[in-house]
Amino acid sequence: MTEPLLRAKMLTKHFVTPRTAQTVKAVNGVSFDMFAGKTVGMVGESGSGKSTVGRMVVRLLKPTQGSVAFRGQDISLLPDRAVRRLRVDLQMVFQDPWSALNPRMRVKRIIQEPLLLHSKLSSSERSDRAEEIARSVHLNTDLLTRFPGELSGGQLQRVCIARAIATNPALIVLDEPTSSLDLSVRAGILDLLQELRENTGAAMLFISHDLGTVRLVSDHILVLYLGHIIESGPMNKVFDEPAHPYTQTLLSAHLPADPHADLHRHLLDGEIPSPIDMPPGCPFSTRCPLVREDCRTALPPMVDIDDGAQRAACIRIPEGTNQVNC
Repeated sequence: MTEPLLRAKMLTKHFVTPRTAQTVKAVNGVSFDMFAGKTVGMVGESGSGKSTVGRMVVRLLKPTQGSVAFRGQDISLLPDRAVRRLRVDLQMVFQDPWSALNPRMRVKRIIQEPLLLHSKLSSSERSDRAEEIARSVHLNTDLLTRFPGELSGGQLQRVCIARAIATNPALIVLDEPTSSLDLSVRAGILDLLQELRENTGAAMLFISHDLGTVRLVSDHILVLYLGHIIESGPMNKVFDEPAHPYTQTLLSAHLPADPHADLHRHLLDGEIPSPIDMPPGCPFSTRCPLVREDCRTALPPMVDIDDGAQRAACIRIPEGTNQVNC
């Protein structure tokens, strides 16, 4: 079996609030593998811990517990100086392109910055490489002399992607890269990401709450709830045969492209609990329509489904009573 490019094991991240000294349990024991040339989609409601996981993967955050092994090396506790050398291979594209770019730098300088830090190219070689990268992301080279404030949202996101791929990274984390863009621009960015993956072989972690977008770009799906992975598996399997009641509910809220398609919504009571005051047992127990008393006593383990490619954390799965009625 091919060794994973990156292996996250029991990743946990807790934050302490400065005023009240309360503990925010943002991520709680997340484990998954990533392979070269494959895209892992991570979905869940706002506050589920998706962005925190992404930042730990590229070591912008140190985990409270757990490990991240990149090419077999545990990078979770490396000193900052050693992490800096990893930036060649680990890059991130942030959600808001307007705040991710230095407004006082021209676009060409922004794209050249990783090359200046992580390569031995001469000034003229960096200039040529920046133009080559701009063309690869379908960005008009005439825009390289402009400042970020002179570009549209779609153009800015292409600049962010160009900066991220400048060093030919092995893995890219994309945190809601299309959420601030309109639909026509979003389609262009998704086509670009698919093209880049095919051309570079980079692994991608695609974080989003947009289920339609995740389905288009992902090979494997991770479903997060309150900092826990509650279901994982191949994209088609999770979307077509969701096993966890939360995944079923989440997918039922997605609007299909066909306006005449039958909608079978699963409505939930209440709000997602606070990560400061986590419920005992299953994290979904406070809202699950299939909850029973033993769901509230212990955290359910991940259960293998069929051949084990798909897994979900629900104690009802072995007995076949895990499907939410329409």
